[in-house]
Amino acid sequence: MNTAALNNLWSYLQGLSLTATNQRWLASHLMEAAENIEKGDQKKELVFPKIPKDYVPSEKVMAMALGTLTDDADLEKEIEERWARWNK
Repeated sequence: MNTAALNNLWSYLQGLSLTATNQRWLASHLMEAAENIEKGDQKKELVFPKIPKDYVPSEKVMAMALGTLTDDADLEKEIEERWARWNK
Protein backbone atom coordinates (compact mmCIF):
# COMPACT_ATOMS: atom_id res chain seq x y z
CA MET A 1 0.00 0.00 0.00
CA ASN A 2 1.47 3.34 -0.96
CA THR A 3 1.78 6.44 1.24
CA ALA A 4 -1.25 8.19 -0.25
CA ALA A 5 -3.45 5.15 0.35
CA LEU A 6 -2.19 4.87 3.93
CA ASN A 7 -2.89 8.57 4.52
CA ASN A 8 -6.41 8.14 3.14
CA LEU A 9 -6.96 5.14 5.39
CA TRP A 10 -5.71 7.09 8.40
CA SER A 11 -8.00 10.02 7.57
CA TYR A 12 -10.93 7.63 7.25
CA LEU A 13 -10.17 6.02 10.61
CA GLN A 14 -9.89 9.40 12.28
CA GLY A 15 -13.32 10.31 10.91
CA LEU A 16 -14.95 7.35 12.64
CA SER A 17 -16.37 7.83 16.12
CA LEU A 18 -14.50 4.97 17.76
CA THR A 19 -14.58 4.38 21.48
CA ALA A 20 -11.36 3.61 23.32
CA THR A 21 -12.41 -0.04 23.36
CA ASN A 22 -12.93 -0.01 19.58
CA GLN A 23 -9.52 1.61 19.06
CA ARG A 24 -7.81 -1.00 21.24
CA TRP A 25 -9.60 -3.79 19.34
CA LEU A 26 -8.47 -2.36 16.00
CA ALA A 27 -4.92 -1.84 17.25
CA SER A 28 -4.64 -5.38 18.61
CA HIS A 29 -5.87 -6.86 15.34
CA LEU A 30 -3.44 -4.74 13.33
CA MET A 31 -0.58 -5.76 15.61
CA GLU A 32 -1.54 -9.43 15.31
CA ALA A 33 -1.64 -9.16 11.52
CA ALA A 34 1.76 -7.44 11.48
CA GLU A 35 3.27 -10.11 13.73
CA ASN A 36 1.92 -12.85 11.46
CA ILE A 37 3.47 -11.16 8.43
CA GLU A 38 6.81 -10.82 10.24
CA LYS A 39 6.71 -14.52 11.18
CA GLY A 40 5.92 -15.40 7.61
CA ASP A 41 2.58 -16.96 8.49
CA GLN A 42 0.38 -17.51 5.49
CA LYS A 43 -3.33 -16.88 5.44
CA LYS A 44 -5.35 -19.93 6.31
CA GLU A 45 -6.68 -21.87 3.37
CA LEU A 46 -10.32 -21.23 2.60
CA VAL A 47 -12.29 -24.41 3.27
CA PHE A 48 -15.70 -24.92 1.74
CA PRO A 49 -18.27 -27.10 3.48
CA LYS A 50 -18.87 -30.51 1.99
CA ILE A 51 -22.33 -30.97 0.52
CA PRO A 52 -23.68 -34.52 0.63
CA LYS A 53 -24.45 -36.13 -2.73
CA ASP A 54 -28.06 -36.76 -1.74
CA TYR A 55 -28.70 -33.13 -0.66
CA VAL A 56 -31.78 -31.65 -2.30
CA PRO A 57 -32.21 -27.90 -1.73
CA SER A 58 -35.66 -26.57 -0.97
CA GLU A 59 -37.64 -24.73 -3.63
CA LYS A 60 -37.07 -21.47 -1.75
CA VAL A 61 -33.29 -21.99 -1.87
CA MET A 62 -33.44 -22.91 -5.55
CA ALA A 63 -35.46 -19.77 -6.31
CA MET A 64 -32.90 -17.60 -4.48
CA ALA A 65 -29.93 -19.27 -6.16
CA LEU A 66 -31.29 -19.66 -9.65
CA GLY A 67 -34.18 -17.28 -10.00
CA THR A 68 -36.53 -17.71 -12.89
CA LEU A 69 -35.65 -17.26 -16.52
CA THR A 70 -37.98 -16.36 -19.29
CA ASP A 71 -37.95 -18.36 -22.50
CA ASP A 72 -36.35 -15.45 -24.37
CA ALA A 73 -33.59 -14.82 -21.78
CA ASP A 74 -30.23 -14.04 -23.40
CA LEU A 75 -27.62 -15.19 -20.89
CA GLU A 76 -24.63 -14.21 -23.01
CA LYS A 77 -25.94 -10.65 -23.32
CA GLU A 78 -26.62 -10.49 -19.57
CA ILE A 79 -23.08 -11.67 -18.78
CA GLU A 80 -21.56 -9.10 -21.14
CA GLU A 81 -23.66 -6.30 -19.61
CA ARG A 82 -22.64 -7.26 -16.08
CA TRP A 83 -18.95 -7.35 -17.03
CA ALA A 84 -19.32 -3.95 -18.63
CA ARG A 85 -20.90 -2.53 -15.44
CA TRP A 86 -18.23 -4.09 -13.19
CA ASN A 87 -15.36 -2.84 -15.36
CA LYS A 88 -16.40 0.82 -15.40
